[in-house]
Amino acid sequence: MAVKTSATALLKFKETTTSTYVTVGKVRDIKIDINRDAIETTGIGQGDRTYAYGIRGTSGSGTLMYDPADTGNVNIINAILSDSSELSGVQLVFDSSSATGTISGDALITAVGPGVSVGDLVTVPVSFTISGKPTGQF
Repeated sequence: MAVKTSATALLKFKETTTSTYVTVGKVRDIKIDINRDAIETTGIGQGDRTYAYGIRGTSGSGTLMYDPADTGNVNIINAILSDSSELSGVQLVFDSSSATGTISGDALITAVGPGVSVGDLVTVPVSFTISGKPTGQF
């Protein structure tokens, strides 16, 4: 079994006007969080709390290293500036040489914040929320 590293991982972005995912070339610190609410189902007279699964929510964030020649990079940054109500797509691929280990979904780009430090690269923190059920498998 091979350990997955950033050398094998990819972040892909699907712009609303296309149906093809474009690899974002310069990325670091990408994560996707999949959460399910715990709904309390405790009844009157019960001595211990009981729970059931509730609604699932998926969100993520990461840092892009700005490269104006990288189409995927520029498109994901510009998605926040778009007036479109269409959803974009985000796909995290853990191993580009394997069919498993991919999580994707229709996404709303919820925050983009370009910044630069003196003598450092321009980095762009990005946040997104998946609308509906994420697809894929680990």
